[in-house]
Amino acid sequence: MSLKLYIHWEQAGYPEKTSKIQIPKSWLAKSVKEVIGLFAMPYNNVNKDTPIELDNVHLETTEGVKIYSNDVVGDVLEDRFDYHIKLGAHVKADIEKDAVVEENLVRCKNYGCNQFFSEEHNHDEACQHHTGPPIFHDTMKCWSCCRDRKAFDFESFQLITGCAMGRHSTVAQKVAIAASPNAPSESGAPVAAPVQLKSIADFNTKNPDAASAASAAAKIVTAARKSTRSADGCSAKCQRKGCQKDFVVAENSPTACNYHTGNPVFHDAIKLWSCCPDKKCYDFDEFMAVPGCAQGHHDDGVIEL
Repeated sequence: MSLKLYIHWEQAGYPEKTSKIQIPKSWLAKSVKEVIGLFAMPYNNVNKDTPIELDNVHLETTEGVKIYSNDVVGDVLEDRFDYHIKLGAHVKADIEKDAVVEENLVRCKNYGCNQFFSEEHNHDEACQHHTGPPIFHDTMKCWSCCRDRKAFDFESFQLITGCAMGRHSTVAQKVAIAASPNAPSESGAPVAAPVQLKSIADFNTKNPDAASAASAAAKIVTAARKSTRSADGCSAKCQRKGCQKDFVVAENSPTACNYHTGNPVFHDAIKLWSCCPDKKCYDFDEFMAVPGCAQGHHDDGVIEL
């Protein structure tokens, strides 16, 4: 079972931050320090002058109970609990730092693994990893072997599970980070045009009159219902959210329109319909293509609904 944690950093002299972090089942055997690292990585990337030093912090519950940074996540952290990062190291004294050396543990170099292992316990299903290097392009992050699993923050990126199983390896990867999709080819060979994520601003610029553009989303939510029928009364534009299609009035029926019952939500890079919160999109065209969750007549402002 995965865990959803709410991590808070509220220290004098540091920018404050709160993040909701989802810990997958595969992370339950990792250390609490690694969970703090999920929070700290994107934080430190933005706050380079006041970074969180993993060796000098620990977690506490809202009640002030300290949690050892080298404890196992699945043993000490609870689902949907609030945890606060506090200054000061808090590590179990009975776990020696040289235990890694004593057990001949080495760090795996496979993409996305980074775990310590001993060759004695290495086997064909010991390592879940990625087969290609990571790609960082603008705000998008993904593994080159799993391009359809995009993330837009480091927390989500770190949680993308590997796509391959195999043995741990100590062989360093030749490529640490894959080239950006827009980088020119060194060989001069033609490169396929990259698929560009379309922003709301781009969509609105190219479609200034589109009823479904983000600039019109608020109008759709708050606009009073009125007739959209043409002068001859034969055609109309549907006013339902997520539809906005032109239709023939005589062909309207109880199954003609697929629409959303909720409102559009735009938060940071995420776009979704409030009635379909599990269908999050980062690309505006993908958001526009999310099928409606309800069915009924097209609304021309005249028909009784």
